[in-house]
Amino acid sequence: MVELEVETIVVIVISCLIILYLTSKMIQMKLSLRALILDARKDTGNRQRSVIKGQISEILAPWSIESVNSVKELSFLGSPIDFVGFKGLDGEGDIDIKFIEVKSGNSRLNKNQRRIRNAVAAKRIEWVEVRVKESEIEIEEKIY
Repeated sequence: MVELEVETIVVIVISCLIILYLTSKMIQMKLSLRALILDARKDTGNRQRSVIKGQISEILAPWSIESVNSVKELSFLGSPIDFVGFKGLDGEGDIDIKFIEVKSGNSRLNKNQRRIRNAVAAKRIEWVEVRVKESEIEIEEKIY
């Protein structure tokens, strides 16, 4: 039989321990990766459901918005805000113009929507009329 020296046996034992340690770490990493993948899939599904709920809300909202008298008084923009409402357009009196953003769940206004809300609140709104002349390509812009 082959006789092994003590140093050789120690090296073999330490090598086996290192291999066992690294194998256990690899198994832990694989399990943790699987858990992260499952969490990511779950989160993706939740986000997709939230987006779909928001889209459905935007479709159904016009029939329940009380800021205008009827659905005919709404114009859909989609981006950066959902609707512009013209309350009173169906009648003969004054018209109130309303910017309407539909949100569902815990969703919040994005940066540009907040900027638009702030511009409306600060009354930084203008009427601009653009006319294209028939004889030449010239645009005349009037700001009121």
